[in-house]
Amino acid sequence: MEKNTNGRSATQKAARGAQIVKGVKNIAGGIASGNYVAVAQGAVEALSPKVILIIVCAVLFVFIIPIMLIASLPQIMFSWGEVDDAELIARNAHGTEITQYYEEMYYKQPEGVNVDICWLISIDSVLHKQKVEDIDRKDVEESFRRSYTIDKETGEIIIKTPDEMMNELGFSDEEKNWARLMYSTVSDQYIPPGSDMADNDVEDGGGGTVLGGGQTEVVYYNQYDESWGNIKYGKTGTISSSGCGPTSLAIVVSTLTGKDVTPPMVTKWSAENGYRCEGNGSYHSLIPKGGQHYGLKVQKLGRSSKSELIKLLSNGTLIIVIMSKGHFTNGGHFIVLRGITESGKVLVADPAGRKRTNQEWDISIILNEARGDASAGGPFWALSK
Repeated sequence: MEKNTNGRSATQKAARGAQIVKGVKNIAGGIASGNYVAVAQGAVEALSPKVILIIVCAVLFVFIIPIMLIASLPQIMFSWGEVDDAELIARNAHGTEITQYYEEMYYKQPEGVNVDICWLISIDSVLHKQKVEDIDRKDVEESFRRSYTIDKETGEIIIKTPDEMMNELGFSDEEKNWARLMYSTVSDQYIPPGSDMADNDVEDGGGGTVLGGGQTEVVYYNQYDESWGNIKYGKTGTISSSGCGPTSLAIVVSTLTGKDVTPPMVTKWSAENGYRCEGNGSYHSLIPKGGQHYGLKVQKLGRSSKSELIKLLSNGTLIIVIMSKGHFTNGGHFIVLRGITESGKVLVADPAGRKRTNQEWDISIILNEARGDASAGGPFWALSK
């Protein structure tokens, strides 16, 4: 039998060639259909074990390990990790102190400077190779200084984009991607000072406002209420900055049970029972588990549909939804769908926005901006007695 130069017979070579062709076809078909099992199967057929091993190692090095580090950033940066190691405790304490200084510096900036703190934190973390303990107050002050320029002729303040700041710092494409991933991690469900998504001047005095106009009168709470806005939610963070989930749940529970269940009560229960996602607001499971805890029936609607939402809202069912970036939030944010008008517009109770609460919303906006990667049966949950 004729042998080729690498020791394989012509028959073996032809068989291997056919296997590679089959594998490539499976990869192409899998990509086209979104069937990633087929893609993986095709890769196994088309590639040698040695090549597959190299690829797996590369994926682990390039993607998995950085993502693990990025995912840990909120715990490091904001003192949100439960650790016993003295070095980590000290590092976390420093992270908390520096984060508070970012917020202090925000209010010390000239009028017209409205910078996203989460971007500054993410960029500075990459700049210091994630050694948060190396970031000091001078670094924070310098971070704000480079975030804007002042036109010499007009005196106009020009806020730099994150890309402009990273370009000036000489970030590589990889470093930019790391900063973007970090930003998406630390900004989720966090409302920074001065955010246009927040009502910072609420003075409700601790009482719930009754909202009408829908199929059900709703008890409305605002997470910025002066009676509880500065109360801690978990180890750090406050109801005002991170408490949209508990506040939304408090709105629904108070409305449906007739009991006075306030945001501080729900945040306390959430933190004590493991539903506080330190650094990222609340775990999505807070809604179904919290609803059940307070004696409500909870239906996990998943992505839901226009017809399903209209039917439920028309019947007086209240729906909690977690929204992604758009009209309601720059990151992730829980709101309550409280009714629907005769013209088919959706009424909401937004715990962070009175203006948005008093508006009527096209249902397509709600469906399009609901968070697609929600867990625990979300992004829509229907709650009833």
